[in-house]
Amino acid sequence: MTADTLLRRAVQEGTPLVDRVEDDRRYVLVTFVWRGNANTKTIAVMGTFLKAPIVAMTRIGNSDVWSLSTKVPIRARFTYWLAENSPMTTEGPQVGAMLASLQADPLNPHRTCAADAPLKGCKSVVELSDAPPQPWILKNASTPAGRVDHVRFRSERLNNERAVFVYTPAGYRASGEPNALLIMFDGGAHLSAVPTPTILDNLIAASRIPPTVAILIANPDLATRTRELMPNPDVPEFLMTELLPWIHARYNVTRDPRLTVVAGVSYGGVAATYAAMRHPEVFGNVLCQSGDFSWAPDHIHTIGQLADATTETGWLAKEFLRSPTLPIRFYLTAGTFEVDQVGTGGMVLETSRHMRDVLLAKGYEVHYQQFVGDHDPFSWRGMLADGLIELIGR
Repeated sequence: MTADTLLRRAVQEGTPLVDRVEDDRRYVLVTFVWRGNANTKTIAVMGTFLKAPIVAMTRIGNSDVWSLSTKVPIRARFTYWLAENSPMTTEGPQVGAMLASLQADPLNPHRTCAADAPLKGCKSVVELSDAPPQPWILKNASTPAGRVDHVRFRSERLNNERAVFVYTPAGYRASGEPNALLIMFDGGAHLSAVPTPTILDNLIAASRIPPTVAILIANPDLATRTRELMPNPDVPEFLMTELLPWIHARYNVTRDPRLTVVAGVSYGGVAATYAAMRHPEVFGNVLCQSGDFSWAPDHIHTIGQLADATTETGWLAKEFLRSPTLPIRFYLTAGTFEVDQVGTGGMVLETSRHMRDVLLAKGYEVHYQQFVGDHDPFSWRGMLADGLIELIGR
């Protein structure tokens, strides 16, 4: 295919272009296209669906058209960036320049930001034809809507203040049968990228879960999130001695651990798992999405500070191995694109599988769902509903 033909098709259809792979129903060929100019020296795609964290496109002859083709499972849902004239690295002193170059794909209309927003700072979104449907995230005008209250909560234990969002379902009453209780970390993201109130509205209206009050705990800032949501004994005690008494004094919610769910994504999923381990008498269900169980005190794998396999992952799994089996049920998810691409000793996918196997070996009830996607709310939003149905569903 000539450069002009490829570019014309990309403009008409949007990118990435998707083509069938002969004699292979599991994969499709996706092609990214970029129209450069005299200043374009390199253009790369960055995404976890690739064989490496960042992969360069190839210029087609002497034209200003660049492309990259790769096979992807047809069930995939993922996001990506483009990076023009970027250092091709994810570690070391040039990481800042690489991150500053990231932008959404101008030929892909599906983005994480508004259509008229600048491309810099946005990611592009891809949902292939066989990606699992996400019916519970769609707002329906005929579905009774719950209420979300925004409060400021001061913690003496954590020595800080944060936003807490409280969802009460439609028809909520302060008396009568107590509501189920969902406590979720990363509360801000669970009002936007993951539309938790809409998901709860739909599940409750369809009688898939009982009426549920949700407490969405926001983070004061990113540094505090990292410090608190990695296994930190102050967080379970904050929940037990400050937040839960506040909840029970104001809302008609259960004290039954079998109807109480503690939930989170990434480090929030680790914090949820750790809180249940510390207090199984309260938190009988863990909903952990893309839990970063690779965490260990001396193991670092953030961009720009990549560790290697000389340090061990899986501190929390070892804690469960050392402890007696507790009355906790688990719903765990991990994405096939959350794989260790650079040899750090294990990332979300590998260490989530390990945590699943450790829990099963210890006799826990574990529901594990693996999805074809990456570390991203576009997958998490669909499976939040699946997890709630599995743990407290009717």
